[in-house]
Amino acid sequence: MAEKQNLSVGKNMRVWIILALGLLVLGTALLSGCRGEKSNPEPANQQPESSIAAGQTAGAGDPAPQDPALQNSAAPAAPQEEPAAAQSQLSPEAANPGQQDTTPVPVSRDVTPVPQSSPPAAPEDENKPSGNGPAAGAAPAEEKTYSFKAGDYFPPFSLSGLNGNTYNSDALFAANKITLLNFWATFCGPCIREMPALEQLYQQYAEQGLGVTGIVLDSRKADTARTMAAKLGTTYPHLLDNGSFIRYIYSVPQTFLVDREGKILSTAIGARTLEQFTQMIQSHI
Repeated sequence: MAEKQNLSVGKNMRVWIILALGLLVLGTALLSGCRGEKSNPEPANQQPESSIAAGQTAGAGDPAPQDPALQNSAAPAAPQEEPAAAQSQLSPEAANPGQQDTTPVPVSRDVTPVPQSSPPAAPEDENKPSGNGPAAGAAPAEEKTYSFKAGDYFPPFSLSGLNGNTYNSDALFAANKITLLNFWATFCGPCIREMPALEQLYQQYAEQGLGVTGIVLDSRKADTARTMAAKLGTTYPHLLDNGSFIRYIYSVPQTFLVDREGKILSTAIGARTLEQFTQMIQSHI
């Protein structure tokens, strides 16, 4: 009887040991699964090198580089400054001579080279003996080069004025010691703002031999130019370009100082004040 009890107790002990070992193994497996251990963990936020090399979009913290051409096309266009020609339509009353805009207003056109030539030779007198060379004691005629550069001669012209008269360049230059030729246009605000200074200069130095002449490039606006000139109180003549100069004058205002022979002494591109115009003519008056 005692032996049967011992066998039963031993059998029960083995069962409990097997159950305990089974529970231990199961618990270890469960704990290992909860930790989620990996054999080869990857660093966080690592981007594949191939995506950046191929120019693909990278992560939010590391944007991929883009082609500069694509960046320029994708970026919103910056607001452009209003063209000077559009800004320049200002009322003469609002002009402030002390705060002039000196930036010239561009005039777009097809440009061809300025012709450089000499005037045609005068016909020979039938009563004078003919010869292959100049007459004895006669000085050789000066070869004149016509252009818009200082040192050359201003191209000759014959233009109609706003007052209906016709003006010839030879007579216009010969009538004064020096002449200021001022190219302007009705759409050019800086041109209009400098005209009172030109008028004041003309009134101050006319008796000393200064002449001032305006040449309107947009001659189709003759009525508008006439109204502007009268409103500004200018007394010097304004001529209408017949197409001879608009091909060569790139921007307005543009001013040329010419002597009585038609030679260009100096040039000025952009608006000028009374003091600047005075300095321009002072050494030639």
